[in-house]
Amino acid sequence: MWAQAADEDHKPTIHGIATGMTAQDVLDHLGGRMPDDRKEEKGSTILTWKIEDGNILLITFRGENISELKLLYKKSRPTTDLWLAPLSSPASSSALTAADPRLRRDYKATETEDKLRTVWTRREKAAMGYEVEISFLSASRKQLGDRYEEYVEYKYVTVPKDELKKFDIAVRSAPKK
Repeated sequence: MWAQAADEDHKPTIHGIATGMTAQDVLDHLGGRMPDDRKEEKGSTILTWKIEDGNILLITFRGENISELKLLYKKSRPTTDLWLAPLSSPASSSALTAADPRLRRDYKATETEDKLRTVWTRREKAAMGYEVEISFLSASRKQLGDRYEEYVEYKYVTVPKDELKKFDIAVRSAPKK
């Protein structure tokens, strides 16, 4: 049910759901299926759906519109599936070996503050004019040791803090259905 298309991995959507959509858009998109959980947090509403293969979709609403999407993979995905270069790998290839052209060099790899995970991040402009950030979060170093960068546990699509004003203006001025 609602399997994510392979070509959607690097798009600013999760299962066809994007920032700026309303709760009604999501319900329509998910065939009217209500969320499995709902939580209010710091002026936002977070709705949770358990979806295919045990993956979990979390959608954060800022007012009426989605400002953040998270997909927690029940079974971590190999980094190679997503063509993400590990933080530990050099940014440029050596003269002896050419880098695989499928590697996604448009993502910036950084470590989390606790240095237990790698985060791959890039930004792109949404159709409504604000920027969104697409991120992947590796497995934990505590769980997998040196192999933690070989697996991805989460995909995020968020409106960065510095774009929230543009987001609020864009969703307020969007035509109502």
